[in-house]
Amino acid sequence: MVDALKAAKLSLSLAVLIAIVGATLACGGGPRAPVSPTPTPVPDPVALLEETAANLRTVRSARFQVKHEVGSMYLPAFSARITDITGAWDAEAGTELSIDAYLVSGPEATHDSGSYVQVRAIVTPEGYFSTEPISGLWLKQPASESPVSVSNLQHIVADLVDAIERPALVGEEEVDGVATYRISGDAPASAMDWLPIDASDGQSLRIEVWTDTAQKMLARLSAVGAVGEFDTPDTHRTIHLTAVDEPVTIVPPEQFIDLTGG
Repeated sequence: MVDALKAAKLSLSLAVLIAIVGATLACGGGPRAPVSPTPTPVPDPVALLEETAANLRTVRSARFQVKHEVGSMYLPAFSARITDITGAWDAEAGTELSIDAYLVSGPEATHDSGSYVQVRAIVTPEGYFSTEPISGLWLKQPASESPVSVSNLQHIVADLVDAIERPALVGEEEVDGVATYRISGDAPASAMDWLPIDASDGQSLRIEVWTDTAQKMLARLSAVGAVGEFDTPDTHRTIHLTAVDEPVTIVPPEQFIDLTGG
């Protein structure tokens, strides 16, 4: 009698299990094919550059560095080679620059063969102030005498980004802890004619841009190639932008030799 009861309970349990499985299969609860994740669209490099250039044109202040990774920039008027320019810029107040340069014997001399000097410069609506390399005294000249056009820095860099041709998305990288898209392309050397050197006709530059993945703001730009007649083909310049739209104070020197004639 006990064995019969156990058999009946077992039969009932099996019947319930079969019913549950049958209902599950009928409702489509059986094994399912794996679902492929929706692929993330690859950003369009042309659109990324256009947005980056447009955002650059709205910038009102920033800190920046123009650095020579390879080569330097020769200025015939001073027989000097510039390696680095660092500074701060404000659209209303002007800009402050610190220039690392070497006095050399001529255009064929490399910068490391010369004597190092540091020149400071401040450009404001009131004038162009610069230090005399040897004495360090501040000199004041008309703002129009500034060798670098800095009154519209945001448009200078935006124009360079806009000039990039055949851009390709290289990948994603971090720059100073910020996620960026890296984009590679070409641009005519004339796109960097804002440098205090004469851009040679027909020269082409290899350009790489790192733009913030979230804000689409330029973090770094790399340009490889000759711009002026004294550049070598492997000349490599980088531009870094930091502290974008953060407060910047530009203060002209209190004491200076006035060469404006005023």
